[in-house]
Amino acid sequence: MRTYEAMCVFRPEEDEFTRGKDAVREQLKQLQASILKEEDMGQRTLAYPIKNMNQAHYYYYVVEMDPANAHKTENAMKLKDELLRFLMVRREES
Repeated sequence: MRTYEAMCVFRPEEDEFTRGKDAVREQLKQLQASILKEEDMGQRTLAYPIKNMNQAHYYYYVVEMDPANAHKTENAMKLKDELLRFLMVRREES
């Protein structure tokens, strides 16, 4: 098991954000990931428009999962309409 950090950038509408956050949590659960930490970073202005939007809602996860499932997670997240961007990186061992 490895530890990963995931940053999700959701659409700014509250219902889209809630639906997207639940979908991400469900997807992580399906891939046997354990969520160690979640942080709502709130709504922020984007540096450049994404899909004609200037605002987005940021959400941060720290998860522990099998490395084989990390690639599957990224592929599944690309299909979520509520997500504008998704990035998952391996956390450094300390």
